[in-house]
Formats: sequence, C-alpha cells, structure tokens
Amino acid sequence: MNTSLIIWMFIGVSFATYFIVSLVYKKLGVTNLQTALISANGLRLINLKHLLGIVLFGILSYISIPELKYLVCTIQVPRLYLLILFLLVFFLTAFVSYFGVQKEKSIHSIQINHYSFSYAWAYFIIRFTFLLCYEFFFRGVLLFMFLDFSSLPLAIFYSTILYVLIHIFDSKKEILGAIPFGIILCLFTYFTNSVWYAFLIHMALSAVYEISVFYYLTLKNKITS
Repeated sequence: MNTSLIIWMFIGVSFATYFIVSLVYKKLGVTNLQTALISANGLRLINLKHLLGIVLFGILSYISIPELKYLVCTIQVPRLYLLILFLLVFFLTAFVSYFGVQKEKSIHSIQINHYSFSYAWAYFIIRFTFLLCYEFFFRGVLLFMFLDFSSLPLAIFYSTILYVLIHIFDSKKEILGAIPFGIILCLFTYFTNSVWYAFLIHMALSAVYEISVFYYLTLKNKITS
C-alpha cells in the first residue's frame, strides 16, 4: 500500500477518534475547563481527553510521520518583521483572552472549594502539552500534508476547515473565532517552518483564559481567606 495513503488513513482515524470522543463529552456536558470544574469528575474526564489528544495528535503523529519532525525539533528566530508581527499577535491574543474572562459574569459568580493547587498544576501541564501536540497535528501534519498536492491558500483552507470542525461542539463564538485564528496560526507555521510560534500564540490564548477561570472558580477564596 502507498505510504502516503497509509499516512492519510492514520490522519483520518486520529481525527475521527478525537471527534467522536468530543461528541461523547458534549453529551456529558464536559466541553471545556469551566464545565469540567462544575461537573462531577469533570476535571479527570477532561484530563483524559487531553491525554488522548497527546497520544493521537502528538506521539503517534510524530512517530508515524518522521519527515515532519523538524516542525517540532527546530525553532529559529524569524526575520525581524515576522518576529514583530508574532509579538503583536501574541500580546493581542493574551489581551483579548483576558478581556473575555472579565466579561463572563458566570465565572465570577460560582465558587468551587474542592480543588487545590495540585489539581491546577496537573491540569495545566497536561493541557499545554496537549496544545503543542494539537498544533503539530493541525498546523503541522495537516497543513504540510495538504501542501503536497495543493497551493498554500488551499492547504490553509482545508486544515482550517478541519480545525473548525473539531470545534463544532463548542460555543458559536469559539467556532467563528477558530476561522481567523486557524488561518493566522497556519501562516506563522508555514513562514517559520516550526509549530512553536503557533503553539505560543495558542498558549497565550488558553493560559490567560483558563488560569483565570481556574483561579476565579476554585482558588480565589483559598488565597484571600
């Protein structure tokens, strides 16, 4: 069997598996950190989902497609204009994420007392590792595999469509936001030949938002009391 066909079959199985798991989690009402924290065993469930993503999108992809390992193994300082653009996007993403947390009144009105700092450490280590694997799959494997037979605009279009599809169980705002966000991350990965810049931007979005969510929902009373 053709090697390229085998790789595409692996990509399809990995994507479909995570998509089905996401559907199951939607039925369980555990779609993000906020819903996980207010659900019974929700944090354990979402950690398991992220661990599955690490295996499917990271470990297995890294082993199965060795020609794309350089996207993770190498990181170079880009040209000055690209570096400046990266820093602008990085801080703008963090600002937008922080502003979004402040607008969500539900985060400030709920208090959960049975989570400690140890839970936070475990969650964020798994979460950020997952995000790196996630970027390797969507902005690395998918984008560069599509580039083998299509132009850059089409490769970005295909990989962004799949990225939006994997977010289909999230809120409408997140689904719509995934379109420009996915395109920007694809462009950074393509022009830097590395997933690290896309990962850092994605981590800025996730870290600011989720650390704030964890703090307001679980740790704020412990720190102030």
